[in-house]
Amino acid sequence: MKTVNSVFKGKVRWEVLGLLSVLLNGLAYADETPARCDIYIKGSEQPAISFPCTFSQRRGHVTITRSDEVTYSFTPIGDTPGNYEDQKGNAVYRQRGLGVDGVIFKLKNESVYIYWDATSLEQKTSEKKEP
Repeated sequence: MKTVNSVFKGKVRWEVLGLLSVLLNGLAYADETPARCDIYIKGSEQPAISFPCTFSQRRGHVTITRSDEVTYSFTPIGDTPGNYEDQKGNAVYRQRGLGVDGVIFKLKNESVYIYWDATSLEQKTSEKKEP
């Protein structure tokens, strides 16, 4: 026969396990976010194109995946924050020109402006789909 004490301890264990599971599951996705990516060709003052994208950062490594399946992968280099190398070995620099609205990555031939609020692009995309 189970005592009240052993039943209570078992219940607490399951609740703790459930809570840990929820917390750990949330942490796995905490470093990835939907965004809007504006692509500026080097020297241009207007974006050449805009895409919905996903921004991810894990242990300093940055991955940006555009909706057209183009992926940028940046590896941190040196001890200076914001200095990266792309998958081809070219220098990439993170800049703060967007304030709290996003971040800029300067690449060899283009700049990727990442905006955390992608709703304006989503609205334009849905408007184009309507007849």
